[in-house]
Amino acid sequence: MSFELAKKFNIIKDLGFEINRDTVFMDFGCGSGKMVRELIDLGYTAYGIDVRLTLEEGVDTMGMIDKGIIRLIDLENYKLPFEDNSVNFIFSHCVFEHVGNYSESVSEMSRVLKPDGFCLHAFPSRFRPIEPHIFVPFSAVIPAYWWIHLWVSLGVKNEWKDCTTIKSRSHRYYNYLKNETNYLSKKEIRHEFGMKFRDVKFCENLFNKYSPRRGKYLYSLSKIFPFIPNLFSTFHTRLVFARLPEK
Repeated sequence: MSFELAKKFNIIKDLGFEINRDTVFMDFGCGSGKMVRELIDLGYTAYGIDVRLTLEEGVDTMGMIDKGIIRLIDLENYKLPFEDNSVNFIFSHCVFEHVGNYSESVSEMSRVLKPDGFCLHAFPSRFRPIEPHIFVPFSAVIPAYWWIHLWVSLGVKNEWKDCTTIKSRSHRYYNYLKNETNYLSKKEIRHEFGMKFRDVKFCENLFNKYSPRRGKYLYSLSKIFPFIPNLFSTFHTRLVFARLPEK
């Protein structure tokens, strides 16, 4: 089992919930479907959904699409392509900072989850010193063109190869940040999930507990300094767990 998948299993177990062979998984924003494939290979029932195709070497994404394992979301008529009460566990990683329709997405997740279902979503905070997509410092807080252009002029760039000049890269980064990211505050996130779920929890300490060396160090320190998980949530990563209301 991969490190990232094992982390999810361990966090859910620490929260007091069970994953077994009857658990039906959904990877929300699955990309190529690599983690979906891993779950299936481990003997679980798993599906993935996304808004566009992502191909990755060694992953038969098209084959999974043909079999209905990976399904595309129609953004024009937004509805997750699953029946009501059909999934036990929905998870995502670095997806919700791109979601522009939080209310619809959260509502749809609550619809397709079974009565005992739950979800776990990890995504970067808007206050990360380095924005994780374009690498411009604090650009989620200062999403201004002049700020992005300044840092691009100083040599900041990501892996995108289609920007050949400082001007074109600055415009690309600015438009990406404006049109393809949506960083909500912790209060806003709690409100959006709280409309459809109960026991909405921020679980950054568990994220650190099952992370590599630095995370485990922060987890140990949090036993002495209880404010550390809040700092981690504010300046690095948010981890949100939510489960459905009792029927």
